Amino acid sequence: MTTAPVSHSNPKGKEKEKEKEEEEEEEEEKEKEKEQEKEEQDNEKEKEQEKEKEKVKRKVKEKEKKKEKKVKVVSCDVKQQYPFEGFNIDGKGPTKLMSSFSQWINEGLYKHHAKKREKDDHYLANCSDLEFKQLDFVFAFPKKKDWFYVMSQPNKCWTDEKKSKQQSHSKYRYTTTNYFFKTYIDNASVVPEYENKIVGTIKEFGIPAGLPWHLTDEVYVPVNCNGQFHWVLAVVVLKERHINVYDSMSSSRTNRKLCAEIQKLSTKLPKYLEYSGFYEQKSQTNWSVLESYQGKNKSHPFEVIHVTGSVQQASNSLDCGVFVATYAEFFSDGLQIPSDGIISQSLRLRYASLLWNYRILKARSGYVSNNEDPQRPRPKKQSS
Repeated sequence: MTTAPVSHSNPKGKEKEKEKEEEEEEEEEKEKEKEQEKEEQDNEKEKEQEKEKEKVKRKVKEKEKKKEKKVKVVSCDVKQQYPFEGFNIDGKGPTKLMSSFSQWINEGLYKHHAKKREKDDHYLANCSDLEFKQLDFVFAFPKKKDWFYVMSQPNKCWTDEKKSKQQSHSKYRYTTTNYFFKTYIDNASVVPEYENKIVGTIKEFGIPAGLPWHLTDEVYVPVNCNGQFHWVLAVVVLKERHINVYDSMSSSRTNRKLCAEIQKLSTKLPKYLEYSGFYEQKSQTNWSVLESYQGKNKSHPFEVIHVTGSVQQASNSLDCGVFVATYAEFFSDGLQIPSDGIISQSLRLRYASLLWNYRILKARSGYVSNNEDPQRPRPKKQSS
């Protein structure tokens, strides 16, 4: 009977084999983990790339939406003589344009923009830029949205940077001055060169030029009340030889300082009319035969009349500039100023949107600056 051979295996050898197997398993696990990590990293990269692609797509879509939202300026085959042509003050306002302008002006505003000062940028970075480097209003050159923002927002003071309109073909003729004219009148005795500026204004040699005074019926002069934060409109009625004063706060303020300001204009204006040769210009009106000029020397002061009953601004508002412009526009359209029914915020939006639309239209057409003077009437040929 044979017996099976007894195996004398080495326990240490078995342990080594086992350790080797375990090490191999660990290596395999590590390799798997590395592969898994790499796969996860690749997935993360793919996700990041997808996110970036989505961001790019969103930006493209946003740009396309902005282009779609972009305000369309009023196109017109006939060149407009002034920004408000077709939108008279007593007619239906440009509601669609005002709505589009409001959308445009609100894009990119800071959250607390209302607390900023007028000279501060009210917009986020790169959101205050205009479509062009600047817009040319001949005597104002806005480069940022803030110019239009200040004009359109409540409780923001206006400057004199508002374009006037002229209608030389109308039976009623008028012209305007800028706010410097009253400053020239007040300080001509101290600054001699101001006298030349006054005469130049009366002859309409300055920019923007309208009609020379001897060809007009009335002159609109914005007047600041010295020492007070307030503007009024003085209308120089040349044929009647008097000055009508329209004050949007006449019902809630004393007129002492205002009277003094207008009195300066009333007293000094005749002197410069004479210096400019105004009375000798008779192509439109023979001033010497008018009843208001008879029996008075050329230096006689103009009569001052403080007109009451005109629509008034709110007592706590800064709307005097808006009302001066509104008064002037009513008169320029041959209308009487109403006693109520004027909403200052609507007027702000109206003026800002029309000016913006008008200037953008010209800028897109390639205008840098242009001469919009009304055609001067040709002198009649004398028969021989």
